[in-house]
Order: sequence, then C-alpha cells, then structure tokens
Amino acid sequence: MNIIQKQAELGRSLFQINSNTLRSYAEMQRDSISKYVELNSSYGKQLPEIKNVQDFLALQREYGQSVWSGVKSSVESQTTLVKSAFEETTVALKTAYTTQAEAPAAKAAEEKAPVAKVTEEKAPAKKSKAAQA
Repeated sequence: MNIIQKQAELGRSLFQINSNTLRSYAEMQRDSISKYVELNSSYGKQLPEIKNVQDFLALQREYGQSVWSGVKSSVESQTTLVKSAFEETTVALKTAYTTQAEAPAAKAAEEKAPVAKVTEEKAPAKKSKAAQA
C-alpha cells in the first residue's frame, strides 16, 4: 500500500473513531440528564411529606449521595470512552506510519493486545429509601 492510500485509510479511520466517540458521548450525556431530571422529580415529590428538620436533612443527605454516585459513574464511563478512543487512534496511527518491513511486527503486537470496544454500562437508577417504602 502506498503512502497516499495509507493516509486516506488513516483519515477514514480517524473520522470513524471520532464520530463513534462523539455519538457515544452524546448518548451518555442524554442518559445522564434524563437520570438527573428523574432523580430531581422523585425527590421533589417527597418534599411535601417532610414533617421536621431531621427528615429534611436525611432527604437532603440521601439526595446528595444519589447525585454524587450518578456523577461518579458518568465520569467513569466517559473516561473509559476516551481511553478506548485513544487506544483505537494509536492503533490507526501505528498502522498508517509503519513501513512494509515493520508491518509484520506491528501486526503481531496488535494481535496480542486487541483494542477493547467501549460498552456503555447503564447503571440502574438509585431509588430513595422513601420511594422504596
């Protein structure tokens, strides 16, 4: 394969990696926002049931923990997505910039360490203690 063909293939590969990554990122953000709205709605419905300050503080603490766990899982999945995109880009760049003499060694190394595809883990929505009762 000549240099022009390699560069064209690299461009196609990078475009595909970027479009898949951006699509996955947008889906993650959409899911995160819908979970956040759902969480706020469920806790908002519990507010009229509060009778004293202790109940309010307990509900607020539970809400804070739920928001924190949602943000944490979202950041972890985004980190996994970015790492995967980086690994795929590294493989594409190595493929494009290896010479014919280096190609068998690079292909053998690539086969030993295949790039893992990102699978979006959908964490179940956390229900509050009051909602479970």
